Formats: sequence, C-alpha cells, structure tokens
Amino acid sequence: MTEPSIDRSWQRRLSTSVLHLLSIADEPADEDDLRRRKRVGVAAGLLTIIAPLTLPLQVPGVPIAWVIGISLSAFSLANLIVLARTGIFERFVVTLVLAGVVFVPAANFLGGGITGPSTGLVWAFLVPGYAILALGPRRAAGWFLVYLALVALMVVLDPLARAWAGPSPYALTVFGQVQNTVLPLAITFLLLRYTDIRRLAAEARVDELLTNAIPTSIATRLRHGERRIADAYPATTILFADIAGFTPWAQRTPPDRVVAVLDEIFSAFDELTERSGLEKIRTIGDGYMAVAGAPIPRSDHATAALTLAQEMIASMADFRTRLDADLEIRIGIASGAVVGGVIGQRRILFDIWGDAVNLASRMESSGIPGRIQISAATRALLGDPVDVEARDVDIKGFGRQTTYLVR
Repeated sequence: MTEPSIDRSWQRRLSTSVLHLLSIADEPADEDDLRRRKRVGVAAGLLTIIAPLTLPLQVPGVPIAWVIGISLSAFSLANLIVLARTGIFERFVVTLVLAGVVFVPAANFLGGGITGPSTGLVWAFLVPGYAILALGPRRAAGWFLVYLALVALMVVLDPLARAWAGPSPYALTVFGQVQNTVLPLAITFLLLRYTDIRRLAAEARVDELLTNAIPTSIATRLRHGERRIADAYPATTILFADIAGFTPWAQRTPPDRVVAVLDEIFSAFDELTERSGLEKIRTIGDGYMAVAGAPIPRSDHATAALTLAQEMIASMADFRTRLDADLEIRIGIASGAVVGGVIGQRRILFDIWGDAVNLASRMESSGIPGRIQISAATRALLGDPVDVEARDVDIKGFGRQTTYLVR
C-alpha cells in the first residue's frame, strides 16, 4: 500500500516542477490566453534545447555538426534564462524563431540537402508553428511566408548540398528522413495538445462563470450565437426575501463578520434554490430574489416557491441560533406573467420584469419578519391545503389588497 502512495507523490512533485518551469514568464495580471501562449512558448524553448543535439547523429563524422547543434542548444538555454530574468516574452519568441531560421537551412545543408538524412522541410515548419502558438494567428502570417522562403532556399541550395555532402548510406538516409519527420511533427503534436488542453480548461472556467451568472439554458443560447434574448413567461412565481434587522446589526458588527455571515446565509439560500429547481435572479444588499417557472416553465411554480420559502425560514432559524445573530427573514411571494431577458454587454445579467415582480417585492416589504406573505394569485394556485391568514394591506402602487400570511 505504501509504494503506490510514493509513486503518486513522485508524480505530483514532477507535475509541480514542470508547471513551475513552464510558468517562468507568467505575470499575475496575465489573461488566460496570454498565459497559455507564454507557457507554449516556454515549452517550445525547452524542446529547442534538446532537438539540435540530434544533428551530430544524423551527420556523423562532420565536426561542424557538433558545433552547430551544441551552439543552438546553448543559445536556446540562454534565451530561456534571459526570459526568466526579464519577463520579456515577445523578444524571447522572436529570438527563438529567428534561431530556427538560421539553424534549419544550415543543418539541412550539412545533411546533404532536402533528400539527405537531415532534411529540414518539416523542421522549418516549426518556425510558423511556434509563432502561431506563442504570438497568435495574426502575427504568425509573416512567419509562414518566412517558412516558404526557407523551403525555396533549401530547394535552390539542394544541388550544392548534395555535391558537398556526397552520397549517404541508405540506412543513414532512412533513419535521418524518419527522425527528421517524426521529431518535428511530435513536437508540433505535443504543443498543439498542450494548447488544446489549456484552451478547454479556459473554456470550462468561462462556462462555469457564465452559468453562475445566468441560467444554464440562457447561457447555452448565448453560446449558440443568440444576441438578444427576451421571452414571455405566462406562469411564474417570484420570491423576494429580506433579512429584517440586518442594517442596524451590520452597523454595530465588524465588517469582516458582516460579510462572512451574509455569505454563509446566501450560500445556503443558493443551495436551497438549486435543490428546489428555482432560478436565483440576484441579490441586492441583504435582499434575495428567485423565480419559479422561468426560464424553464413548470406547472407547480407556486408550490415550489412556497417550499423554498419555508426552507429558507427554517434555515434562518438555524443561523440565528448558530451564529448568535439577532436576525429574521421576511419573505414575499407573488404569481403572474413576466418578461425575462439578458441585459448588458460587459457584465451580463438575466432579469425579469412585470407587475408580478413588483407585487412580490411589495409582499416582502409589507410582510412580517419570520413569516411568508403571498399574493391572492399565489393563494389561488396553492389551493386549500395551504393554511393561511388573510390580511387587508395597502400595497404601494397596487392600492388595497387582500394578502395572505402562511401559517
């Protein structure tokens, strides 16, 4: 039982070390895309330390091959060190691809040209490949033209290279051709794989933030390209909750405790709301708003909203005892048609509008701490099984109304 634990610990340490190495250019203010590009660039720099050392194996007996291979490897190492010390990422990438522009034609010439064991056609593609992954597609277009120019240069120099190097043994030619195709393509694959993993992780984080801010069904429609979302919901029940006595309590309580208590209460309400199948709309100060029947219609919207309200009342009683805070919750519920949609561009919000929304807010503000006040429409939907106490209340904007306190 001990050995697997040791193995996993070793893997974790290795993974942490690799991540730390790839993060040498990271800055705290970097956005996800820039951080991903930096790490891809660093990975490319690390691979460029190793790749040139294969040149002497492809061109045996040529001392200059050792000089070129070791020089590029040392140059790549120095480039990474400078990056770690200065943090200037663009200079690092440009230097890296320029080294490839010099190294690839030289190695190709030493190997006897594009048909020799050290062909550079695929290696040259790493120049625009590094550029597109590290600098972005717009900046990489020029480097692709550089790649085409390198290919043209190697074709022009091919007769001279073949004459200089002479014929190579068949086995060495096959080995070199395979190695110089597989290695650069393997490097490209690894970089693309890492890039895609990072992209998917970033998209998952964005999706999580989006679905935390707006309903999942609305987020899906936005991802599918809808720009203006507005729908009518003919049958909904809206719930408003407010913590009675919160303002005077907050004024005599340290700020960190105020925030901690409010966070704990609303986090519990979020969990109850999700479990009940309602949709949280927003919080304003110590107020909480949720809706049943939008954006996903449901026939039992009034019952679902009342169930959530009762659970919130019970939850608040527990908080009052456990947190030693003299706080009560006042809840108002109203039913009716609403319009819902997405507003905003930078900080998008799903919101609902209608008389039912305004009435639910008035049900809360004219209610009693520790009680649930419902409108006549909600009372009619709930039916006789719900025990209520009728009230005659002057509701701002609606006049005299018969409302009901749930017993």
